[in-house]
Amino acid sequence: MVEPRLRPAQVARYRSALRRRFRLRSAAACARFVDALGFCYAFTAGPGAVPGVFDVIGTRSVDRMWAWAWRWKEELATRRRVFYGRVLRRKPTFVSRALLPAFYALSGNVGDPDDHLAAYEAGRLSRLARDLYEAIARRGPLTTWDLRRRFVPRGDRGHAFHRALADLQERFLIAKVAEVEGRGAYAFIWDTFARWMPDAVAAAARLTDAEAAAAILRAYLRLAGAAPPAEVADLFRWPPSLLPAAAAGAGVVTVRLDHTEAWSLPELLPRLARG
Repeated sequence: MVEPRLRPAQVARYRSALRRRFRLRSAAACARFVDALGFCYAFTAGPGAVPGVFDVIGTRSVDRMWAWAWRWKEELATRRRVFYGRVLRRKPTFVSRALLPAFYALSGNVGDPDDHLAAYEAGRLSRLARDLYEAIARRGPLTTWDLRRRFVPRGDRGHAFHRALADLQERFLIAKVAEVEGRGAYAFIWDTFARWMPDAVAAAARLTDAEAAAAILRAYLRLAGAAPPAEVADLFRWPPSLLPAAAAGAGVVTVRLDHTEAWSLPELLPRLARG
């Protein structure tokens, strides 16, 4: 079977057309954007073909971009309308409630109280991350200020502390659930992911890794148009062994993008060809 051929310009036009469908000027519009895509960067664009809110926000003022997006992030995350955290390549990311169970299913967690210990014993979490998680689990929700007072020595700039919080977010062990202001500054409020989003944990338990990866891959290809398998693996940090099952479950078609093998979806090919 001859593989369909695509030019990078066709894929670029597909992605531009997708972004032109949206013009965000409210939190409700932002939530609909996240629901339509499944996930996106919360502010600026980042690795992969994933757009950021700034790509479709309805103002050219950089100050307004940050003010609006920051306010929407706080409102939508606090209401649990979407999930907000450092998910993709440690960049602030929105994930829709519909796709959140798939991301959680691939996190290595099973919803047990000792999930963090399994990650720690496997060398995927630092001792500080383990201790932070246990403090939040026992006494949470806790603010960043509360945690800094306990875990960051006086005079320490807190680099290891913030890296540990990022690790816990990326592994879906903790979640930012609100913000608090005081003394001219703000701090996040943290809780365990399982306590904050129990429905996502329950839904994830019904998914196999292959099913979860297929759902995420389909969402990614719908927003990217086409992407090489290596780009997919790099963005989501999936092991090579997961890719064939994800591709089969998503129903991908193999295309030639210039001289590179890439994946797309059958229903996207007519639109890509028109580009």
